[in-house]
Formats: sequence, structure tokens, C-alpha cells
Amino acid sequence: MLNFKLKMKLKQKSKRSVPSFMVMLFVITCSFSSINLQAQEKVTGVVKDEGGITLPGVSIVQKGTLRGTQTDFDGNYTIDLTVGERILVFSYLGFKTVEIPVMGKKVVNVILKEEAESLDEIVIVGYGTQKKESVVGAISQVKGDDLMKVTAGITNVEEALQGNLPGVTAIQGSGVPGENNMRIFVRGRSSWNGEGGPLVLVDGIKRSMSDIDMNDIENISVLKDASATAVFGVEGANGVVIITTKRGQVGKAQLQLSVNSTIKMVSQLPEKLDSYNGFLEANSAILRGLAQSPNTWNNYTPLGIVNRYLNPTSLEQSYLYPNVNWEEELLKDFAQDYRINLSIRGGNKKAKYFGSLAYQTVNDIFDGGRYDNGRGYLGEYRYDRFNFRSNIDFNITSTTELSVNLGGFLGIRESPGSLGNVTNGLYLIAPSLYPPVYPDGLYGNPFSYFNVYVNPVQTLQGSGYNTYRSFQINSDFILKQKLDFITKGLSFQGRFSLDNTQRSRQDLNDGGVTYRVYDGDQENLLIPDVTNRFGYVQNPWNLETLEVEEGQRSRRLVYDFSFNYNRTFAEKHNLTALFLVRRQESATGSGGVAAFPRYREDWVGRVTYNYDLRYFIDINGAYNGSEQFGPGYRFDLFPSVALGWTISNESFMEKSEDWLNQLKIRGSYGLVGDDNFRGNRWSWLTQWESGTSAFLVPSSYGGRSPYTFYREAVVGNPSLQWEEAIKYNIGAEFNLFNGLLTGELDYFAEDRDKVVVLNSQTQPDFAGTSAAAINKGVVEVRGYEIVLGSNYTFGNGLNLFGNFNYTQAIDKIIIRDDPAFQADYLKDAGFNIGQGRTAIPAGILTSWDDIYSSTPQNQNQTDVRPGYYDLVDFDGDGVYNNNFDRAPFGFPEQPQRTWSATLGAKYKGWSISAQLYGTQNASRLFSNQVFSNSTPIIFAQDLDYWTVDTPNNTDTQPSFGVPAATNPRDNWLDGSLTRLRAVSLSYDIPKKTCEKLGLKKLQVFANGNNLFLWSDMPDDREFNTSGTAQARGDYPTLKRFNFGFNMNF
Repeated sequence: MLNFKLKMKLKQKSKRSVPSFMVMLFVITCSFSSINLQAQEKVTGVVKDEGGITLPGVSIVQKGTLRGTQTDFDGNYTIDLTVGERILVFSYLGFKTVEIPVMGKKVVNVILKEEAESLDEIVIVGYGTQKKESVVGAISQVKGDDLMKVTAGITNVEEALQGNLPGVTAIQGSGVPGENNMRIFVRGRSSWNGEGGPLVLVDGIKRSMSDIDMNDIENISVLKDASATAVFGVEGANGVVIITTKRGQVGKAQLQLSVNSTIKMVSQLPEKLDSYNGFLEANSAILRGLAQSPNTWNNYTPLGIVNRYLNPTSLEQSYLYPNVNWEEELLKDFAQDYRINLSIRGGNKKAKYFGSLAYQTVNDIFDGGRYDNGRGYLGEYRYDRFNFRSNIDFNITSTTELSVNLGGFLGIRESPGSLGNVTNGLYLIAPSLYPPVYPDGLYGNPFSYFNVYVNPVQTLQGSGYNTYRSFQINSDFILKQKLDFITKGLSFQGRFSLDNTQRSRQDLNDGGVTYRVYDGDQENLLIPDVTNRFGYVQNPWNLETLEVEEGQRSRRLVYDFSFNYNRTFAEKHNLTALFLVRRQESATGSGGVAAFPRYREDWVGRVTYNYDLRYFIDINGAYNGSEQFGPGYRFDLFPSVALGWTISNESFMEKSEDWLNQLKIRGSYGLVGDDNFRGNRWSWLTQWESGTSAFLVPSSYGGRSPYTFYREAVVGNPSLQWEEAIKYNIGAEFNLFNGLLTGELDYFAEDRDKVVVLNSQTQPDFAGTSAAAINKGVVEVRGYEIVLGSNYTFGNGLNLFGNFNYTQAIDKIIIRDDPAFQADYLKDAGFNIGQGRTAIPAGILTSWDDIYSSTPQNQNQTDVRPGYYDLVDFDGDGVYNNNFDRAPFGFPEQPQRTWSATLGAKYKGWSISAQLYGTQNASRLFSNQVFSNSTPIIFAQDLDYWTVDTPNNTDTQPSFGVPAATNPRDNWLDGSLTRLRAVSLSYDIPKKTCEKLGLKKLQVFANGNNLFLWSDMPDDREFNTSGTAQARGDYPTLKRFNFGFNMNF
């Protein structure tokens, strides 16, 4: 019984203990469930900028964890929080990083503010990228979208660079549609060989930037010092311009349509006097020089005849005595261009894509349709271009990416007749010479074939035209492979690129027109020389077959592989490394030496290290090979080193962080080579040729010898080698008061030696052939850059910004092949590349007493008269001699100083900005054609001449038919200028309005380029594209007004 009771108690006790255990288990389970529920807390939201535009690709990370996500194309995100801090960190390129406590909220919407300065920018460097804060080389960068805001109406990228990148000088010589008439210099010019232009890379390959659609550009980076350019070796000796096109992004597909229309007109041309005033000036000049050239009296026009040009009494007389405004006859009041670009961008974790199609038409400012030519075609210079681009990135695996790029263009350019004949109407043809077209359709022409100025209207619309079709296709295949399984941070990249370009030509031939010519009142018809001129009928025009031009077909093959290493140790030591091997093969045409492939090989290495974003060191180098040099000189190593110190990141600067946000000093030193000289191919190799024979009677060029020559055509120099340049740069960067004032200051220098001299002037004529190319020259460049910026946002959202940059780069020849006993002031050494020389005017001779006491001249002494300049006897031998008394004058063609200043504001979707641009220390030759070919042509700029009645004037009167020059510097112009480079205005339509329209974003904009010019030059050309352009002018430079919209949907 007792045992039974004990068992019952134990059972009851056991029954009571079970619920306690279950309760405990239940509590523990609930606790874990609660913790797990907290760990899986879901937060959603949308991220926008200050203008209400959603931001795709924003990184969101839970602070203190590895859990994160990105916003989609609509700016939406979703994240499941895990154990840890309930704080979300939002970061996006170009915007300030923010931390937002969740505090139990399910929806967290965020507005990100733009960074006041660009410390967080990713900078494109040679074969890679770096964060702006870790860059120690001299690099300038501009985003493609920012460039488009101020240059949307400009048709090519080169012109758009002007004034927008510190250290880059871009000058324009002509505005011909579809032609590249720009010259670009990076920090001056240090060699007289070539044009001194930089290496241009598009998506890492050497390509032209003339025919890229600007909407496709992500950013443009310019590498300026040895540290930045060393990895490109000899090709980067004059700087490097890297253009990166847009790529896909993770998110929904986004379509963008960009449309703009540009109205353009002539910027500035010389002001030509009308017929009446031209004859008066011609008569005055004839009377002034009559004693020296009596025959010019035959060109004197009686006042009664002159009055007929001013007040003709009949329609017929207006054709006999014309007063033609050639600008009105040849130029439109304005021309209109159009551009449209449609692009798509998007992707997912497996693939990202960007594609675009663009069409652009550039119309002519010359009016080829002013008169009906009756021939069924329009003779105008115009250009139509169709661009296409496809950039796709495939994530084959989590560690393998394949990128395929395909891009190119089809360009169609029409060119009627000779441009020089057309521009004659603006620069050389007097208003009184002849009418362009008579009422019956006959063309005007000079009264004598001595006047060789062909009718420019007939050249435009009555001589046919040429059509050039250019086609280019570029392809890149890039494989990227992470090699973290070998060591963390290691990756491999392989590239294969193939580019093909060709240009075909088709001519429409026309001509055989009839001209009407008046010699006084006598009419003559100039009918083409045919067997029977009676009842002459112009032949139909004929269209030739379309053929690919020899020398206009090119191909380039590039392949390379590289290993990259990027790793941070202990959160403070960052180490990167690059090793790359690249080979290039290129050829042009199908015949001749150019058709043989050119080869180039580069071995590139780079190592960078920074400690705690405070101390930086970059070591770069390239081992290059070139066919320009012979054995023993073909390969060479060109290294560089750069150091940097971000003082503002030091602990002792913590007290200054409220006002000093950044202070960094940097410096670089390096050796670069250059093989870009325009000599014979394989100049190191002596070359022989056979062919032709001597004249049996040289004095009369009669008969040929039966024996052909076998001669030394090229004298080789087996010791020919690289031009070498030592470049060094010292710079500082600062940021004060969170972007209220930012700046970069750089001093740079280059010492180039072994500069190649072609056709040495010290070789005597009896050598019988051109001199061998030699390494003899030495050139130095010294300069500095100042870049200042400011950005401030008021509490009401108004944002004001501005920037200013100033660059000076002055070159100096130290050694060239000057004759040993030549006077120093006549040598190239000691002066700029391209230094001009003229006689020195010593004051105007106002009387015959002045003439008798003036400097005697060894030529044209009898032609000197009052109103001429006296000339300085520079060498002091008592006589002016043109060979020995011309002194250095003016500056080179490329400006030595450039600057630009931009001011702007943003407020509630509105944005406005204006940019001034200027150049100093530049000269331009302009062959003054006043009274050319004994015609009464003169310009307003030539009227400030001295006479007895105008003693305070400073110029000399142009002469008519007298050989001696009245002003030795008449052809030299001061090329300095200041222009209102750009004004832009844009407005982002509010998001709610866009949503009603079914759009994600809509922006309308208007901008202008080259709106005003302040300059002493008669026209707006910054250099002469040719010797012909110096005398006969060139296609006018234009000012533009542009209107358009950007639409995302």
C-alpha cells in the first residue's frame, strides 16, 4: 500500500513537470521566432534626386552587415534586414552617401543630394579606372551629358572640347560640313614633327572622334602628364584623350529619345567695300603711286563712271556696272541642321545592354539653290550621317564577363566644285567685277582671262558635285575573368578589336556653261570651244560609277591581354597592379607602301599603392617597339613615377575638417618617347630606285638618254631613334567649405631631345639628294594650369555654380639644324616652334625729307614714297636687306594661353549657364588681297591709313600696282580672341506632368554657341587649313542656336 502511494505521488509529480517543460520549450521557440521575424524585417522605398528624378543603381546596404541591394530602373528597392544595426546606407556615384535609421518603418524613401565636388568620381586612366581621390596624375575629365548641355548644336566632338577641358587647346580653321578642321594640343607643342595632336582612344582603341554621336559618350578623360600617359608609351607623347561610350545598367529597359534642331549663321567675315567706294579707294591709291608705276593710270576710273556703280539709270546699266554683295549672293541668312538619337539601356544580373541609333544632317550655309540652274540638282556642301552602336555585357558566370561592342557610321558628304573658287567671292572678287547670273540664265565672268576668279555661283550650281560615302564599322570582344581562386583581387582581361573604314566617291560631272562678258560696253559671249558654236546646247550631265578610293580604305587589328590586381589589406593598404601586352596591325589602301601592314607592340606595367588614402605612389612604364627605327633602336623602355599626399586626411588636420575638406599635393616625373615624324617609311634604311633618264640636251629639255637611272632615293640613317621627352608635373588640389571653393594648381615642364630633323638645311645642294633624318633637335615647354570652381546650394534649393580655368604653355626651341654662322635672331633656336619673322616698321614716312633720311633698301628703293613705313636696319650694316633684317615677330599659330569661365544656376528643374572662352599669344597669317589683280577690292579693316588729312591714323595705304609693300606686317594678325562660347537653358518637366504623358522624364533645352566674338581678326578662323586658305579664305565658321528635348519612356 505504501509502495502504491509512493508510485501515485511520483506519477502526479511527473504529470505536473511535463507542462513546465513544454512551457519552457514554447517560450524558447517563441523567442527564436521573434528574433527570426526581426531578422527578416522587410523595408521598401524609392530613391530620388533633389529634382524628383528616380535614381537607378543606388547601392543600399544594412550597416555593419553584408546584406544589400540596388534600386531598379524606377528607383525602387526592397531589402530584408538581418541581425544588426537598423540603419540603411545609401550610396550613389556623384551623390552624397547618407545613413537612414529604419526605426521600425516599413517604407523608407530617400532623396540624395549631389556631391559639391568630385572626390567620389571614377576617373578613366590608362587601361583602367581610379577613384578621383587616389589619382596622382594630371587628368581632366568631363561627363558626356554635361558636354551635351552646352554643345548640343555642335556637330563634332573636337569642336565641343574647346574651353571645356583645362590644358586642352582646340582651334578651328573651317566649318566645312563633314570635315574635321580642328587642331588639338594638350599642354602646348614640343615637336615640329606632325601636328602635335594627342592620341585619341575610343573604348580603349585608337580611333577618330570626328564621327561619334555625342549622345553615346559617357565621359571624356584627358591624360596630360607622364604618369598618366606612360602606359601608352610613344603614342601618348602628346597627351591622350580617352572617350568612353555608354554601357548597360541593371534595371528595366529605358528608352531615351533626344531630338534637336540647330539654326546656324556666319560668325564673322571681312567687311568688303561696295563698288563705288572701292573705285574711290582704288583711284586714290593709283594717284598715290603714279610716280612709281605710271602704267596704273590705265586702271584709273573717271568719277562719272564710278557714279554709275552707285546710281545706275536702268536695269541694263546695273548689269554693266554691277554692285554685287557677294555675301548675299553666296550665303543663306541661316541654315538648319537636325539630329535625332534613340537609345535603349537596361539589363539584369545576366546581361546588360546599351544600343543607339542616330541620324544627323548638316546643311550648307552657302546657297547653291539661289538661282535655278535648270539641271535638276542642288550644288551645296552638306553632310548626312547615320550612327549605330551596341554595347552588351554578358555575365557568363559569377566570375566571367564577356563584352561585345559594335559601332560605326555611314556618312554621305556632297562637295560641289572647288571650295577655293567659292570662297573667292567672299575674299577676292570685287563687287564691281561681274554679276553672278544674268536674267536669261547666262553666268557672269571677268572681262579678261587675266582675272582668274571663276564665278563662285557657277562653281556652286553649275559644275556638278562629288559625293563621298564613308563607312566605318568597329568591333570589340572583351573577356574579363576574376581569378580570386588564385589570389583575391586578381583578374584577367583579353581583347580582340577589328576596325574597317572605307570611302567611296561618285562624281556628277557638269559644265560647258555660257558666260556673258562685258569689256566696257562691249558684250561678248564665252561659249565652250566646240566645233560649231552656232546654236550651242549644253550637254547633259553624267553620273560616274561609285568606286572605292585608293588610299581611303583602312583596317586596324588590335589584340591584347592583361592581368589586373586590386586588393586592400587591413583596410588601409591598397595595392593595384597591371601587366598588359598589346599588338596592333594597321594598313591603308591596296597598293603602294601604305598597303604593307604597320606593326606596333607594347608591354605595359603599372603598380600603385596608397596607405589609408593619405600617401600614394604610382609607378608606370611601357616597353615599346616601332618599325620607324632599325636594329638596336627599335625597342625602348619609358618609365614614370608619381607621388601624392592628401594632407587633409592626416589626424593633425581634424580640427580643420569643418572648412578644409581636401588638400592634396602630387608630383610626377617620367620619360616618354615619340616616333610620330613624317619622313619616309623605314627612314633608317637606305632605299634605291630605278626609272626615268636624263635629257640629252638639258637646256632645251630635248631627247632622253636610253639609259635609266638607278639611284639612291632615300639616304638611310641606321642610328635613327626615338624622340625622348622628360616630363614633370607638380600640382595641388583643395576643397574649402564643402565645395564653396575648389581648385587645382599645376606647374608642368617638358624637356624633349633627339627631335628628328628632316631635310636638314645645313646639307649643301651638291649632295644631290635630300638629307637623312637625324636626331638633333631639343625643345622645352614650360607652363601652368589654374582650375577654380565653386558650388553652393541655398536653403530654398537654389544652386549656384561656376568654374574658371587658365592654361599657359610656352615652347622654346633649344637646338635645331641652324647654320653655324647665322645670326642668332634668324635661327630657330631660342624661339617658339613656328615663330614668324618680318621687317620692323620704324614709323610712317610723312614727307620726302623723311624718305631721304630713311633706311636705304637693297630692293625697291625707288618705290618708297610718303605714306610708307620706314624699316629698321636690324643688323646695323646701314642697309635694309630682307634676308638679314627680318626680326622675330608675333607668336605661333597655336595659342600659348587659353582660358574659360562658366557661371550657372539651378532651381526647381531650371538650369542656366553661360561660358566665356579666350585665347592669347597667337598669330595668324592673312594674305591681304587688296587691289588683287588690279581690281578695286578693299576691306573696311584697310581704311585706317595715314594721309596728310588723317595724320593720326596708324596704317599705310594699300598700293595699287606698285611692287613695294607699304606695311611689312600687313599679313600678320593678332590671333587673340574672346568669345561668348556657350549659353544654355534647360527645364525638367515635373514628374507628375511626365506621368500624365506616360513618360519617365522630359527635358526641354535651348543653347547657343559662338554667339559673340571680340577679336581684331577680320573673320572667325583660328588657323589656316592650307596655304590656299591663307590667301583665298575658307568655309566660314558659324554661330549656332540650338533647340531640342530629351525624353525618357
